[in-house]
Parts: sequence; structure tokens; C-alpha cells
Amino acid sequence: MSGKDRWETILETVEKPGRYIGGEWNSIRKDPAGIEARIALVFPDVYEIGMSYLGQKILYDVLNRQPHLAAERVFAPWPDLEESLRKNGLPLFSLESHLPIGRFDILGFSLLYELNYSNILTVLDLGGIPFLSKERKTVSPLLLAGGPAAFNPEPVSDIFDAFLIGDGEEAFLEIAEKFIALRKSGAGRDHLLSGLAEIPGVYVPGLYESYTPPGSRLLARRPKAGAPARIKKRIKANLGEPPYPEAIIVPDIQAVFDRVTIEVARGCPQRCRFCQATGLYFPFRFRDPGFVRQKVRRSLEATGLQDVSLSALSISDYPYLEETVTSLMEELAGQKISLSLSSLRPRGLSEAVAENILKVRKTGFTLVPEAGTDRLRRVINKELDNQDILDAASTAFRRGWRLLKLYFMVGLPTERDEDLEGIVRLVEEILRLGKAILKSPPRINLSLSSFIPKPHTPFQWLAMEEEAALREKQSLIRSRLGRARSVAIKTHPTGNSVLEAVFSRGDRKLGAVLIQAWNRGARFDGWKDRFDFARWEAAFAGESIDYRSYLGPLDKAAVLPWDHAETGIKKTFLLSELEKALKEERTASCLDSDCALCRGCDSPPRRQKIPPNRDWTGAPGPSSFGTRTERETRYEVFYEKSGLARFLSHRDLTNHLQRSLRRAGVEVAHSSGFHPKMLVSYAPALPLGMTAKEECFEFRSFYQLDERALLERLSRSARSGILFLRVRRVDKSETSLGERIHGLVYSLDLSDADLRAALEDRKAALGMGHIDDLDFIRQEMARFLQGQAGAPISSRVDREENKLYLEFPALSRRGLRPQDVVSAVFGLDNASPRLTRERLVFRPAGEGPAGEPSD
Repeated sequence: MSGKDRWETILETVEKPGRYIGGEWNSIRKDPAGIEARIALVFPDVYEIGMSYLGQKILYDVLNRQPHLAAERVFAPWPDLEESLRKNGLPLFSLESHLPIGRFDILGFSLLYELNYSNILTVLDLGGIPFLSKERKTVSPLLLAGGPAAFNPEPVSDIFDAFLIGDGEEAFLEIAEKFIALRKSGAGRDHLLSGLAEIPGVYVPGLYESYTPPGSRLLARRPKAGAPARIKKRIKANLGEPPYPEAIIVPDIQAVFDRVTIEVARGCPQRCRFCQATGLYFPFRFRDPGFVRQKVRRSLEATGLQDVSLSALSISDYPYLEETVTSLMEELAGQKISLSLSSLRPRGLSEAVAENILKVRKTGFTLVPEAGTDRLRRVINKELDNQDILDAASTAFRRGWRLLKLYFMVGLPTERDEDLEGIVRLVEEILRLGKAILKSPPRINLSLSSFIPKPHTPFQWLAMEEEAALREKQSLIRSRLGRARSVAIKTHPTGNSVLEAVFSRGDRKLGAVLIQAWNRGARFDGWKDRFDFARWEAAFAGESIDYRSYLGPLDKAAVLPWDHAETGIKKTFLLSELEKALKEERTASCLDSDCALCRGCDSPPRRQKIPPNRDWTGAPGPSSFGTRTERETRYEVFYEKSGLARFLSHRDLTNHLQRSLRRAGVEVAHSSGFHPKMLVSYAPALPLGMTAKEECFEFRSFYQLDERALLERLSRSARSGILFLRVRRVDKSETSLGERIHGLVYSLDLSDADLRAALEDRKAALGMGHIDDLDFIRQEMARFLQGQAGAPISSRVDREENKLYLEFPALSRRGLRPQDVVSAVFGLDNASPRLTRERLVFRPAGEGPAGEPSD
């Protein structure tokens, strides 16, 4: 069996094969000729999460713009695929070219979440790559890591060769060019790593040694000869400078955030004392609104997506928010494209913003109070009070929102019983407010997480609350709000939070613990159903480490494990903020304070905090074609689904077809109401893994479209494996697509090796090994169908083609499926991938569903 055949056989057995097929719209596969460095962008979690990460999209675009670089994607395999790869002796490989990861020159890992660390080891092991940097003797692959968790790289510093601290758009290119130049010069591994350490923002752990500083129980780092004492993070100063990705990859399966995301700002001017991102992404920078509008238009045209999100850590602080939202919705509303905003602070919700984002479809509305009382919000420097929250909720309810999402933390510094009661009272007040406005209780999704004193924050020196106390606080709030039926409470498991805290505050000793836990089966520890803290407790015990030692208070005068990674925020400022927190004093945001007086960072003072608006001339949005009419016209489109595209589920296939229509510039009619949907009808769903030679869907449009031109446009707008065959304008006298389809014809290739093996086993079990295969199939089919009285199923065996044909009614009242028949007759499990849907059988023109003439 060839490698390709083995791979497709594996895909037939895993839970979500669409994660692994590649070939998505806008994915890039380069000719290896002329490529000087092949780079794998590795996201150590599943495809659906990784494809939602904007950072990977930006780097994929930046690197692939260079003709001599090829960037491809790798995601952590779910345990079912990991098991199958090991069983079949296959390595983990990239989505674009299926190149084994061990053959890449650079592996660039995105470290967003400490509980993904065990997946890093899975990826390396499936690539045949030694875990520890010191065990890798060759120049490539170079293991590089970046992202927010890299600001304390120590727990995984024995694994990676280098870390990129800060923004990656410019620095990653410098790393790639330096790698190419040094490799061409014949540099060995040590020389290569020393050369990379010369790039600002690059930390090479091998050039540092561990020591225990005075007053600390944790290991810190100090440089060996020639290495910099501090690694100052890289900052992309001008976000307005291209490039920014437009033709982003369109996921083949439903991603967590399946939309065009435009980063309107980076960093956050607010100084929430619990928030690590404030320091990591400092300083606050933002994009010109004309640039934002241009990217929205071009991305929609290039992707066919129907949702847009404006993204920032604090979108309310984007100085051009209202005008940008207003101008975008003037364009997008007519195309039924929705707009959402991330992390909206209550004071940023103006009437104009609320009105505009409701123009197309209404989703949940999110508020993030974090704490239950104004006092505790002063401690954490959250710039809002209860009245702000209630005013924002009132605005949302008056605008028709019926679902609110609220986010709180428990275990915050100085938290008291009245602060927990404050959460309950605030939720109850929002319920009363919503009921008064909506005349029925609103739905509230309440999320409770545990506070973690993260590095590079004013609270980094404080202890994390005991796990038992955190669970008790979550239980208290759950019990107090348990009678409110419209409130759904989701708590983050405290065990996960404890492990996250240990690794976010950890030192180099934790690398050995990580490897032990992985050997004990740790995988996908951020997933509630996969996490087992007992594995980690055993791993800590195996290394004679008390994990609680990482959760206690830290000496304010001691050198910390992460101090060599500089965010740009001074440590003295963090200490002063801690003192102000304990005094319940606020600090103004960067937008409201004087840089010359603050001096809390090492950035030069900015004289003009809000630069003037510049005009960007953008390309028009997706263009429609055809002639506008007053009445709807229906169009019937036939297509083939084959190759790896057969591993798309029905839902994912319909998403792809609708996006193909939008990419082709087809303006499809939509339903009315709060959630308008494209008016598209489909043939009966095709089972996962089954090939189809002639499928069909029907859509409605107020445009008269030339069928040939439409077919050409659609053919240019689909992924490989989806082949559009023909288009037909449906006469207004014809019934709906569902009523026109009478039957479904399937075929089974009797020469398939797995099928023949199952057939021989079946014949032997029945003592009928002497009977001709085709005669046996006919007999067994007849016997099976006799037991299905009333099921209008027909079958025939074609000796010349060596195929079995089955015809089913379009709507089987008995729920019988062709794969059920094959399983029963041949004894073959998972029969869907062995079947092909040959065609749809349509009723004669003018005939109704029951054989009666249609009106």
C-alpha cells in the first residue's frame, strides 16, 4: 500500500478527518525549487483553534511573500490520529506539502497557553526529533518558539534552541535570513545559535546558565560570555506599514473564530494589574481606519467569509471605533455580512456602535466586569463601576440583545466575602433590568475563572489562592445563582488553573517534569475531558518537586526566572502598582496620563497620542455580476466531491459551497430576521468519507445570471476535490429541490481489497466459501432486502464493471442507509468510504412527490 493510500485509510478512521486534509482556499504550496528555507509554523493544539489564531495568519503571509521562503502549517494531532500514525509508522507532516516535520529547516512554535506544552512533545516525537536541544546535533531543524508564553521561556528552555520575544513580523524574517546565510557559510550548530542571538529579541537558552539568586527558591538565568544580560522584546512600531494578510486561509472545517479578523490595535492603554497582555503587547498602537476598511473589503473578496471582527485587547480604546463601524456597516449590511467587536468595555458601547453591529445578525453581547464590587475593581485597576456595567447592559437590552456573556474571576488579591456577594448581586440586578426591558428574563452565560498571578504584572509577587478555596468560591456563586434558570454558569477547572500557574511562574526545573508527564500520557491538558492532574502529580513526585512552591509569594528583591525577558515596562513601575493596588488606588490609562510624569516604561514620550486620520483608497468589496431583477430566480448547480474533499462533513461542505458563491461574486438572496441566511437548498447529506460524482444544490437570487459565466466563476472559486459540472436555471413552475429528487444511486467497487477480505471472511463464517462471489452477493442482498419489508430499495450487480449498484429513495422512512446494507451483507465496518454516490434520480418534469402531477 502506498503512503498516500495508507494516509487516506487512516483518515477514514479518525474523528474529524477534515482537520488534516489541507488544500484549503488560499493555502500556499510552493515549488521546492529555489526555496532556501522551509519553515513549519507549528500550533500545538487542534486545527480549529490554531486556524483562529491571528498571529499564525500574519506570519504565514509575511514569510510566504518572500520567494525563497516556504511557510507551511502543522497542528497537534488529536490522540486518535497520533495512535494511527504510530501504528502505521508514519511521521507527522505539514498540511501544504505533506513534508515530514523532521525535514523542515525551522520549526516555529506558537506558545499561547502553558497547558499546550505536552502537545509540543507529541509533535516532536512524531517527527522523530529529540526533545532536548542538547541532544540535537545538526543545524536543522531549528526549534524556535514565540508568543505570549515565551515571555517566561524557562520551563521549556531545554527543549527549544531559541525564543523570539515580542512581535514577529520583522524579526522572523531576520531569523530566516540569518539562518540561510550562516548555513551557506558552513556554520555548525553552536555558531548558528550564537549568530541568532545577535538578533534583537532572540533568546538562545544555551548561552545562559542557571543559578539560585539570593532570596529566591526558583532558578534564574545569567549569561555566559558574550550573551546579552537582558532580551528586549521586539516591537513593530508602525502597524500601518504593510503587509497585513488579506487572502487568509479559509478553514475547511468550522474554526472557533471562522471570520475575517482585522487587528485594529495592538497593546492596551489600560493598566489592569492582573492582565499580563498589557505588558507583553505594550505599547498601544493602532491602525488607520482607512487601512482597516481597505483590509476588510479585500479580505472578504478573497475569502468569501460572511463575518468580520475588529480585534484589539481593548477595542473601546480604538480612537476611530465609531466612525469605522459606521462606515463599514454602510457597505456590509447590504451584503448580509455581520460585524463583531472583541473585548468591548462598557464605556465604549455608544448607541451608534450598538445600532450598527445589529444591522445584520445578533449574537451574544460580552461584558467583562472581572470583579463583583467597585472596591475590588479599584484594586485590579479595572476602569469601570457597577453603574457602567448596568448602563451597558441596559443599552444592549434596549437594542434587542437577549443573551449577555459575563466574565468574572475569583481569588483576586484582597478579595473578601462581600466581593463574591457582589458578583451575585450584580447578576441579579442585570436579570431584573433585562426582564423590565425585554418583558422576560434575559439569558446570561456567566464564566468564572481563577486568578493567576502572572509574570510581568504588578501581582507577580503574590501567591495564588489555595485550590480548595477557589473551588469553594465557585461553588458559593453557583449555589447562590442556582435558582435563576436563565443563568448558565461555566467554571474553569481549578486543577487546570493550578498547573497553568505553575508553568507560567516556573523555572528550568519544570522541563523534566513536562517530559515525565508526557511519558505518563499527558496530552491536550487544556481540554477538560483530557486533563488528568494525577499524571502531573506523579511527574512532580518523580522529579522530587513540590509544585506548590511555584504558587507561593515571591521576594520582591529577588531576581525572578523571567526577568531577563524585558517587556518595556519597568520593574519599579510594577512594584509601585502593587503598592497602589493594596491601597485601592487607581492609575490612569496611558491615553489619559502624561508620559513625562509617568516614566513607567522605557519608550520615549509620545507627543501626539492620536495621529491624524489618513485616507486609504481601497478596492471595492465583492462585486456581483448579472442583471438585477424584482423577482427571485432559482439556479441548480451540479458538482463532484472527490479526493480528500470527501472528508468534509455535510456542514463543512455547505459552508464551502456558500463561500464559493460569495467568492464568485454571486449575490444570493437571504432570509429575513435577526439571523439572515443564504437561501440555498441541498440534496440529502452525503456521509463523511463518501465520494459523489454528481451532487446538486439550488440557490435563489434576484439577479439574472448567465449559466456559462456562473459555472466559470464557481469553478475558479472552489478548493481541489470540488468540481462544478453544470448550472441550470430552474423554471418557476418546478417544485423545490427536495421534492424533485426521487432517489439516490450508490455503487460499491467489488475489487476493493478491504471489501474482498471482509467478503471472504463472511462467506467462510456462513460455510459458503465454495459459492461464486457475485452469486453470494446476489443471494445475500435478496435475503437482506426480504427482511426490510416496505423499503423500496433496488440492487444489481454489474459483472463487467465488477460493481454493486444500490438505489435508495431520497427519503428513507425506515432510516436505512447504504452503508448499513454493505455492513450487513459484507460484514464490513465503516463502509461509507467504500461507497460512491453515483447520481441523484430526479422525478420527471411536472410530476409531484407522490407521482401526482404538480400544480
